[in-house]
Amino acid sequence: MKKYELMWIVGGNIDENVANESLSRITKSISIAKECKVVSSSVWARRKLAYQIENFEEGTYFVSELECLPASIIKIENILKDDSQVIRHLITVKENFKPYKVKAK
Repeated sequence: MKKYELMWIVGGNIDENVANESLSRITKSISIAKECKVVSSSVWARRKLAYQIENFEEGTYFVSELECLPASIIKIENILKDDSQVIRHLITVKENFKPYKVKAK
């Protein structure tokens, strides 16, 4: 299973209850797929968008870390596209980062 990072934006000025509801709804629908496991998820921040998206000027950002089979990514994208509150989403492969040592001169 590969590790992925999922970020999605819910448009508008929503309160904390609606943000938590959106977070739980999306993570539950993702974990229903048997090939996918949600490792962690959180509400990131409410920010002003760089440009209007579907007449929204602000959005609440959410971040989740997933462990999935590559074939299940299409199912996750379809879940996010079908959700009317989600105005943008991005799924990226999370690479293992190994810092290298630098010797002092």
